[in-house]
Amino acid sequence: MCHKKHDLVRASAFRANKNTPQLYKAEETPSVKVLYQTEQFDLADEYNPHISTFIPTKDGIYEITAKVSFRPSKSKSDDSSKNKKDNCKCDYCRKNSCKCDYCKKSHSSKDKKKHPSKEGSVASISINVNGDDLDIVNDFLEKSRPIGLSVTAILKLQAGDRVQVLFSADANGEILAEAPLTNFQAARFPSPM
Repeated sequence: MCHKKHDLVRASAFRANKNTPQLYKAEETPSVKVLYQTEQFDLADEYNPHISTFIPTKDGIYEITAKVSFRPSKSKSDDSSKNKKDNCKCDYCRKNSCKCDYCKKSHSSKDKKKHPSKEGSVASISINVNGDDLDIVNDFLEKSRPIGLSVTAILKLQAGDRVQVLFSADANGEILAEAPLTNFQAARFPSPM
């Protein structure tokens, strides 16, 4: 019986989670590197949690997945609108007959509950390899509601490539530290490379 000798290649896979929230200020930077500080496992010692970067040691085909949970900050307009409504001395809310300047600007003849505001923002997450965004996912944010973004790509990587996750939004907020919702992981497929 003849046995083929196989060259065994060390398995490559890691998973890391975010352990502290990360503030995001849209006006200060267009995008930020997401920090995934807690390494759950790293089979080939290729993930550096101090710089949140995956650096493969072998050429190959890799599946990379990144997730971010983001909560936009309450906008100033939301706060000021609430304060004006609370401080308004009119009886519009009770009798629907006010003529003050605030109510002329803020209340319409139509029921606003039937026509909610469509204000919102856009957020994106990308897999960045050596400074280039190779896969990007965008989504729409509604005011201060949290959103989850996820991106997955199958990429041909070379040994020494630097793989990071970038986040951007047109609203200030916080990248949440919730392991199931904010994580970064990769694994190499068996291949002849």
